[in-house]
Amino acid sequence: MSCCSHLCSELKNPLFSVEEPPKGRLDLNAHFHVGQGVKSKVGITKLITFCISIAVLVYAFYKNPEPSFYAAYLTPWGVFFCIWYLGASFCVTACGFADNSTRERATVLVKFAWFFYSVAAVLGCCIAGLYWTAVWTPARGVELNNVMTHGGLLVIVLLQGLFVDRVPLRIKHNLFGTAPIALAYNIWLAIQNLAVKYNPNQDDDDDALYDAVKWRENPTGAIILTIIVLFVAIPFFTMLLWLLSLPGRRYLDDGNDYDDGDDDSKSPDTHNEYDAGDEMP
Repeated sequence: MSCCSHLCSELKNPLFSVEEPPKGRLDLNAHFHVGQGVKSKVGITKLITFCISIAVLVYAFYKNPEPSFYAAYLTPWGVFFCIWYLGASFCVTACGFADNSTRERATVLVKFAWFFYSVAAVLGCCIAGLYWTAVWTPARGVELNNVMTHGGLLVIVLLQGLFVDRVPLRIKHNLFGTAPIALAYNIWLAIQNLAVKYNPNQDDDDDALYDAVKWRENPTGAIILTIIVLFVAIPFFTMLLWLLSLPGRRYLDDGNDYDDGDDDSKSPDTHNEYDAGDEMP
């Protein structure tokens, strides 16, 4: 099946569909290591990455000279999304109640991890790219905080998403997740610079949060950068990560021997329980 055919088929399916004809149904238990326990190797690995993500966020707020205003920037939100994915992924593995015995429908917790991997990975790539090309200057230096919040934690998310969970990234998750979030944040940048006009981090600009996005002084440049983010960067990283996710996809009928402790889950009769309209609540 060609990538174009696979893409078209995926776009026609519901947001959390596990169907990928002609290959079959995704084996979500095998992907997310559902219910394997916190003491398993993958459970310990996920616990470590989750703790690192929390430490990165705490340290970022600690290092910021205006911690009460720090949430106005995009960077902490990128870290938040990483925490939500890594935390949900850990809970899916650690908590037995998260197990999905039919292995065909995504539970709420699996949906959460699945969705926020797409958001954290794609938005994280955009944040890292924009920071190191448009925001960072030699005067800022290179230290632990700006490295971990602008790429370091992203590397952890990508390694876990591509090689541990092997998350089957969905284009729709970015169409309905990452793109609206990016649009909302760019609207906030315009409001902050044009109406709020407040930034406690004083420098030589016009209180804009980012020197590269000055809606008051340089609206043309701000519009161009917004268009680049929404219509170039997000689609590019979405397609790149979608292509990278294809080789790792696992299916119920491809001979996987993942054992979730429920022999009935391997019975063909359970295939009738699939709900094609299964969506994220």
